[in-house]
Amino acid sequence: MIDITERSEEGLVVIEPKGKIDTLTAKAFEAHLKRHIDEGTGPVVIDMSGVDYVSSFGLRSLLVAAKQLAPSGRKYILFALQPPVHDVLRISGFLKIIAVVGSAADAIALAAPQAQA
Repeated sequence: MIDITERSEEGLVVIEPKGKIDTLTAKAFEAHLKRHIDEGTGPVVIDMSGVDYVSSFGLRSLLVAAKQLAPSGRKYILFALQPPVHDVLRISGFLKIIAVVGSAADAIALAAPQAQA
């Protein structure tokens, strides 16, 4: 089960998934990201503090979003990863593809120039 909410912070929409991003939930997560990507124009910022597990299906969802954002040059930022999730992204090489920072403040600072553009 995954619960996905959004909140506004410093003028940015922050996506908040909670639960596992795995075989059963990755499609719902991916659809939520796609809707946000298709309807938005600013950076995509995801608070990963509530995610305790990401499977290969979850990695695929993260990668699909990165590929959808690449042509537009929109920023894609994950923050507050739990250690096991950070390890999965590091081992899989995703830290070279997706910006990962420690806190909401760091994500907002990284996204701010684009948010104001």
